[in-house]
Formats: sequence, structure tokens, C-alpha cells
Amino acid sequence: MNSRKEIPVLLLTGYLGSGKTTLLNKILANQKGIKFAVIVNDIGEVNIDAALIEQGGVVGKKDDSLVALQNGCICCTLKMDLVEQLKEIVDMQKFDYIVIEASGICEPAPIAQTICSIPTLGPQYIKNGVLRLDSIVTVVDALRMKDEFAGGDDLMKDYIDEEDLASLVIQQIEFCNIILLNKAAEVEPKDLDKLKHIIKAIQPKAEIFECNYGDVDLDKIVNTRKFDWETVAFRVCSKPTLLKNDYISFYYFYFIFILNMSKNAY
Repeated sequence: MNSRKEIPVLLLTGYLGSGKTTLLNKILANQKGIKFAVIVNDIGEVNIDAALIEQGGVVGKKDDSLVALQNGCICCTLKMDLVEQLKEIVDMQKFDYIVIEASGICEPAPIAQTICSIPTLGPQYIKNGVLRLDSIVTVVDALRMKDEFAGGDDLMKDYIDEEDLASLVIQQIEFCNIILLNKAAEVEPKDLDKLKHIIKAIQPKAEIFECNYGDVDLDKIVNTRKFDWETVAFRVCSKPTLLKNDYISFYYFYFIFILNMSKNAY
């Protein structure tokens, strides 16, 4: 077996306005010397500080380190665009870490499936390095969750229509391994405790960190090696009240097979 460099990937999810881009700017401003490449879907809805792209943690030219995937979602219509862009970044051989900021309307499970499947697509996809999904971090707006979802109670209903916004929020919470409960200072402590209990009911395996303006220790979310497909997906499949369609069930059973294949792919 040849030893190839691993390139970890952080998938950043969360509904519009939750604080993903604020967190991303803090990641790029890191003082740890990590060279980040960033994929954003969709650049039109974010405001990444251009100065951060050109200094510190990000290598050199802006066009090399920041990629915008527009006119679609990377969880569906832009899947192959994502695959090819990730391959291109790996082939550059000049980045330590890749951060993907998903659109606020993206479901994380299909994106995770795409990333995890890349080593099985052929030798050209692992020639210069092997992508590893390091963490899926979901940013939750504590204030919005309290105000717009009845203190979180709306997320615990027995039936939620697939087209309901609550369904998307649930999918983003349940398919991750780290949750940042952002804007925590804007919520009363008792309400915050209730939100944390509801989040734990949806995804008990995820670590929850309270923060404000995305202010979280980088070591808690980067290079953690804590994402495990089977743990996250099995939790979702084992709680049918959270399932709004069959996609998670398919991905879980399909990926038990795919992950076993990928272990022998390099």
C-alpha cells in the first residue's frame, strides 16, 4: 500500500444568517499557519474578507484559494463540479486543509456522500492526495431557533412536511458531528438550555459548543478526525421520526459498502 498525503475537509453547514461566513473569516484569520483552500456555494450570499484570502492562513493568489460554485447546490445539481474542484485543489499540492461552506439551503448528507466517495472514483482522484472528511460543523442560530421555532418545540413534532423549513434545519443538525450554538449571549440561559436539550434529542452524538460571532477555538473544529459516517448516519436511520424521505437510509446502507471499498483504494 502506497502512503499518500491526506487532505482533511471541513464541511460547514447551517441555515442562512446562522453565522457560517463569520466563522469562516475567523478560520482564515488563524495564526496557526494552516494553508486553507475554500469552496463556497454560493458566493453571492457570503462576504468573505478579501484581505484574509491574500494573507496568513491562505496561500498566495485569491483565485487559487477561493472557489465559488454557483447556480446550483452542491448537494444536488453541482455534485460533479464539487468532485472536480476538490480534485483540482488536491492536485495543486499546496494546501493543508479544505473548507467547504455549503449554501444555507443545502442538505449535508449528500455532500458528505460525495466527499467520501471520491477515493473510489479512480486512481486519478488519489494520485496526489486522499481527501478525508474531517468534520461536519453545523452552525445554529440560537436566537432564531428560539424565536421562529417555538423555542425549538417545532423541531420535535411527530410530523414535519419535507418542504417545511424545520425539516431542513433538522437535517442540518442531525447530520453532523459538531454543532456551534451561535449567538448564545442573545438568549436567556434557561432558553439556551432548552435549545441544547432539543439539539441533543435530534443528534445526541454531536459535540455542542456555545459561541458568539463564531468565536470558537480552532482546535475544536479543525483537524479533529472526529467525523464518522456510520455513527452519524446510523443515528439518523435509527430514528424514523426524523426521516422525511428515504435518502439517508439509502446513503447509510450504500456507504457501508463504499467505505469498505475505499479502505482498499489506496
